[in-house]
Amino acid sequence: MIRISSPNELLQSFRPMDVDQVQVSKSFKFPMTFRDYLSWLEPSGHRVYLIYQDENSGGLRGIVFERTHGSAEASPAMCQWCHAVRGGHRVSLLSATAGKNRRVGVHLCTDLNCRDNVFSSPGINDFHEGYTSQERMKAVLQRMNEFAKNNLF
Repeated sequence: MIRISSPNELLQSFRPMDVDQVQVSKSFKFPMTFRDYLSWLEPSGHRVYLIYQDENSGGLRGIVFERTHGSAEASPAMCQWCHAVRGGHRVSLLSATAGKNRRVGVHLCTDLNCRDNVFSSPGINDFHEGYTSQERMKAVLQRMNEFAKNNLF
């Protein structure tokens, strides 16, 4: 379980360059605990926020993603973290600032609901690799860490 004691501790998990973009959900009650990771949408839907535990340091890491809004009739796509295949707007390009003049993107579940996809029955087109839900969740967390380590931190 991951514990966050205060809004300040939550904000400290984000890089200094991202903190001013974070809108802490008014529904959050502190202290809070969660499994695996925490994600929430900005009220406008333009940004989605992610907090996870770094597998090397054990510290919390926060990422601010900007969402692209595609057509509801878009072709199905696979989330690069949970490997769920979803149509329309449910998988889209999420991008994060990697530096002053650089952004990096990854195709993910638009609202970062990978946990729900991992612990529900795989869809007919999902690439679940025959692993248990717990093994798939561990792989999602490893992919989060790799994306952040290789591109942001």
